[in-house]
Amino acid sequence: MNSNKNTIKRKTLTHRNDNKPLLNPKDKTKSYTLSTPNPIVTVEIPENTHNHISNTDLDNEVKEYSTTNNNITNDKQDSSNQILELKEESQNLELSSFNTRYQLNSRNYIQELHKALIKECNYNLLDYTSLNATLDFESLTTVTSRTLNAVKDQKIFSVLGYFPTISLELNNRGWVEKRDPYRPPTNYSHYLKSAPYMVNWIESPPLISSISENEAIAERLRSAQSWNILKDKKSDYIFVTRKRLINWSNLSELTSVSQMTRHVFCTKNGLAQCLESYKNAVTNLMFPRCHYIRSEADSDAFVEDYITTALISTLKIIVKAIENNKKIFTTNGNIPYTIIDFVKRCVSKFLNKQITGSTEIDMWMFNSQKEVWNEFMIHYTKLIIDNNAKFDHEYTYELELDVYAKCKYLLENVKNYCPQHYIDGITNTWIIKPSSNCSGHGIMLSRDLHTIKRKITESGVLRNNYILQKYIERPLLVYTCKIDLRQWFLVTNMSPVVVWMYKEGYVRFCANSFSMQNMHESIHLSNVRLQMKYRKIRNPQVPDECMWDYRELQDHLRKIGQEYVWDELIFPGMGESVYAVLKAATDTSYYREKSFQLFGADFLITENFIPYLIEINSIPGLNPSTSIIANLAPMLLSDIVKVTVDYEKNSNADTGLFMKVVPEKWKTPAAVRRLGSVTAAINSGNSYNSPAVTVDRGGNIFNSAVATAVQPAPFTAGYHNQWMDSVNKKLAALRLRINAQKTPDDRGFLCNKPHNT
Repeated sequence: MNSNKNTIKRKTLTHRNDNKPLLNPKDKTKSYTLSTPNPIVTVEIPENTHNHISNTDLDNEVKEYSTTNNNITNDKQDSSNQILELKEESQNLELSSFNTRYQLNSRNYIQELHKALIKECNYNLLDYTSLNATLDFESLTTVTSRTLNAVKDQKIFSVLGYFPTISLELNNRGWVEKRDPYRPPTNYSHYLKSAPYMVNWIESPPLISSISENEAIAERLRSAQSWNILKDKKSDYIFVTRKRLINWSNLSELTSVSQMTRHVFCTKNGLAQCLESYKNAVTNLMFPRCHYIRSEADSDAFVEDYITTALISTLKIIVKAIENNKKIFTTNGNIPYTIIDFVKRCVSKFLNKQITGSTEIDMWMFNSQKEVWNEFMIHYTKLIIDNNAKFDHEYTYELELDVYAKCKYLLENVKNYCPQHYIDGITNTWIIKPSSNCSGHGIMLSRDLHTIKRKITESGVLRNNYILQKYIERPLLVYTCKIDLRQWFLVTNMSPVVVWMYKEGYVRFCANSFSMQNMHESIHLSNVRLQMKYRKIRNPQVPDECMWDYRELQDHLRKIGQEYVWDELIFPGMGESVYAVLKAATDTSYYREKSFQLFGADFLITENFIPYLIEINSIPGLNPSTSIIANLAPMLLSDIVKVTVDYEKNSNADTGLFMKVVPEKWKTPAAVRRLGSVTAAINSGNSYNSPAVTVDRGGNIFNSAVATAVQPAPFTAGYHNQWMDSVNKKLAALRLRINAQKTPDDRGFLCNKPHNT
């Protein structure tokens, strides 16, 4: 939420088709309020008490580590044939629940979290032994009994790092935390002296609790007593986001750990390598093509892609100009007419190579034909940057018609072999990413081949620490600004793949209006830490934290007449890409049984509402750098416990906002038959939820583009085109439905909305 004012506005919005609250009524305050411990009875501490709870070495399950002064989580922030399985509870959120849940806003969250953290710091820095406080016999007996029962029931857990919500949730379930009282999860002395804004850098939000000083002392005494019993025991559940803190060799094989031992898809080069065979025409994965430059062959492959994109972009420029009645021919033109013939000839060669499988490479021998390609690139650049660029030829209607027909024909044929032509735009812009950096550091955009090649070479030698990724030039804009989405997902198995998508997340805004002519980072890079610098000079319509939650994005889509695209295109599309990546990574990942992990996937939405995966983060920062994250992170952590503890023991347990992604082949024939009746209703013109994604009565989401096929071959060009055809039909159906509900003036506007071409 951005302000209380926004909260008030929400109450007037139409409810979504969902009766499921975000939290059960009995759990509404669970994530924010500590349960009150048993009353403490103070007596004198025996002389030997201090020695009884003396400092010990860390448990050998985890490596020795010290808490840093600021706990900045600044590490790396960080088929397709499937459906998302929903429970009968609905997908959407009730407004009353939503408003109850969000206690923090952009104006108060730092102060509220800082107060809570300072209170916790003060309590944990108390020397309770000097206060002559101890547990009475009855309380001591209760703690001992509870701890011993937890050992017997295998309910001992450890939290490595600062995640108080995890501790609270497990304690509420009867688990006992194994926590060295002399090793706090964060440096309390540091935060006691730090400025309030430093609360942004802790690993997750503190609990906003009403616990008193006496209750805090009692809790520490109970923890110390439990530690005496548990210090030599192995934990049954370890929550940690930093893999290096785990001593894998001393870990019990029965211990659940919130880290997978090896995965390659969370680095830029790892993801590129993992999906390398899917990056061109043989993919249905929505992932902008990447080039990981390790050799001259990789460099040549990039140059070929770069040149092909420039040639196709030239066709687009010509076709678009003629369709818009723009005169591009004149006897005083600044671009030779022969460039058009050159482009048509090269694109024809490209198509022949794709159709026949020819291995001809003369066209792409850039180094031996530098003059030819340099001349072409000079004129292509003029077309991009000069709105008044003209071809040097006398204008006639017949000439224009002939050029248009031939360029349009080639462009239509190219689409069959360049499935990402839609995102390419016309400027041939590429994003250059250091493979080891995060949070937007070191990223640059360029459309100049020589600039790109200089960036990836050093002293004439290729540097293998950069990824070249095609920039998406046609993103969905909100208030003229680019956005992207952080989608959380939880992996609980890799053999077979079991992944859970989270129904909430956050939307990151770039601060300033989108433009392909201006490459400034405030326009193109949406990373939270980077955009923090531009909040004071942002587009005034952009929220003050440059961030929304999913609900706010859905409200916006509803206001622009696109209320269906979230449930029918965007969210299911993100699930498809995540599942496809995990399937592609099974051969290169090492999975340990009893492991799970939370990941954060970054998606960019195109202007025709297709989600493209950009990257995946293994440490999806939960530090409360905005009020949106401060509100969402405790709920997310609480729901992780629901999946990894409750659902593990009971498949009917509540999983919060996590939804399991299930391959189509696992569904029962009855479910597929139900889908058939839904599809028939859609084909007959019935106003059902979705032609692209349909929901049966059991609450299961089906992708109808793949549901009718028993086992379609994954990752094929044909499947990709079928999927895109389904998207086109879906968008057409949405327009017809929307037009039927709008006034004539509105219809004229909506019919001009961008669509897939």
